[in-house]
Amino acid sequence: PWRAAAERGGVVVTRAALVALALLVPGPVLAQQRAQPAAPRPDALAQQVEQNIRTCIGTSQDMALVARCMESQRAVVAPRLDNAVERLLATQADPGRRAGLAGVQAAWVQYRDARCDCAGTNPDRGADAAADRAACLLQFDLGRTLEIEQLLAPPPPPPAQQPQRRR
Repeated sequence: PWRAAAERGGVVVTRAALVALALLVPGPVLAQQRAQPAAPRPDALAQQVEQNIRTCIGTSQDMALVARCMESQRAVVAPRLDNAVERLLATQADPGRRAGLAGVQAAWVQYRDARCDCAGTNPDRGADAAADRAACLLQFDLGRTLEIEQLLAPPPPPPAQQPQRRR
């Protein structure tokens, strides 16, 4: 259907861009955070990345450009992910727990790389596979950043209790 739209002269967004943008939209957990105005808005990162990608790609159908746009946004997200991981590890007083969390992160990196390498070598996608890999890496890094920042966020205050009415 998207190729048919292109033949009719319609505006078409590449599959990789659509997938990346759809996956960057914050999920239900982040929607709950938005309901608490006093809390910081970690979903602002996802919104900014999405906006930057839309601006970078524009209406282009050039998959090399799509890949470059995804990679440029990953370069923005990566230091924030590294910082979040360092902060999470620093919260662990027990060296065994800290080592365990470091192992979890290392396993996550291995999984991310293997999963995205698979996406980036799909022979059916040809040259477009590079954009698929870039979108995959960005999606994983963004999701992991938000996940760890959520763990580091202070818990929301308990709901205010309403005074009991006397009968």
